[in-house]
Amino acid sequence: MPQTPAGILTDMRSLSPASPRLIWYGQEGRIELSGRVFDNWVAKSSNLLVDELDATAASRVAFDLPPHWKSLALAFACWQVGALVVLPEDGEAPAAGADIVFSSRTAPAVDPSSLLVCVALGSLAMSWDGPLPGGAVDFAGEVRSHGDVYLGRSADAGAPLVVVGGRTLSAQDLLDSVALPAGAGDGGAGPLLLEPGVPLLRALGAALAVWTRGGALVLVEEGVPVTDRMLAGERVTGRLGTA
Repeated sequence: MPQTPAGILTDMRSLSPASPRLIWYGQEGRIELSGRVFDNWVAKSSNLLVDELDATAASRVAFDLPPHWKSLALAFACWQVGALVVLPEDGEAPAAGADIVFSSRTAPAVDPSSLLVCVALGSLAMSWDGPLPGGAVDFAGEVRSHGDVYLGRSADAGAPLVVVGGRTLSAQDLLDSVALPAGAGDGGAGPLLLEPGVPLLRALGAALAVWTRGGALVLVEEGVPVTDRMLAGERVTGRLGTA
């Protein structure tokens, strides 16, 4: 059985919590998240989901987000509280009927019955840049006020994690969707790099696989070049493409 998201988070905050687990290269530059820092973001996001967005184990949360370190933190927060991550097929709008929609678009097409949460992707963003749509929640403006520790009941180990294209995927399904290069992303070895443009579903599967092994992940924003200097500086031991 694969390690659960809750188990991964437990390891992140208890086994070498200062070690880097997620390195992000975006248009604004590089940031590094240790296990402790990533878990902290997940905890704050989990508390936001439960305390402010009324998320439950029955909630469906649509992701209208690109592959990004915040997308990974939000996905793990959903899994921690038991909510189901709903991913659109390529080019589709956020899923109709979702209880909550996380979106980074300025004018997303969202089902009126869904609660819209606007996610500013700037790593240092303190609020949404521009006017919020009516009734929307500003993720960056709200998340920092929530607790650094999630004290709620974690989701069941066998709970489904993702719905995409009508398919419901478990942790094992996500792990089976990626084939990591031998040794890449293992704890004690160099990190795995995800190529720019990798789909969010693939990024989630890679994160589960790498963090189950105790390793680190390098995630690169689309449009940011992967250079020899980057590969050498991060001591990358493997790369995972878009398909």
